[in-house]
Amino acid sequence: MLPDLERKLLRILYNYFAQHRHMPTMTELTVKTGKRDSEITAALRHMEEERYITWENNSSTQHVVLLEGWERPSADRGTRPETGRSTTPTTPQGGTEYWTNY
Repeated sequence: MLPDLERKLLRILYNYFAQHRHMPTMTELTVKTGKRDSEITAALRHMEEERYITWENNSSTQHVVLLEGWERPSADRGTRPETGRSTTPTTPQGGTEYWTNY
């Protein structure tokens, strides 16, 4: 699971490229995220390590190439959190006691 900034950057890069057909500049990323250049650069490098993007020429964000546009599903996402409630039905299978015992 990606940290918040990386997840946000991934969505920004994907949506921006889909609309404008080029990657946003570092200035645009700082405006959209509210983070400093150094924080964005560190997040982009982390995304590169995780293989969400490639960034061969680190001089500009125009050289970022998206490998995956969405965060990968984690193994524990499909499980439901334990609520402490019973999963058995509260009415009997016949269903008539519901109508007669009130």
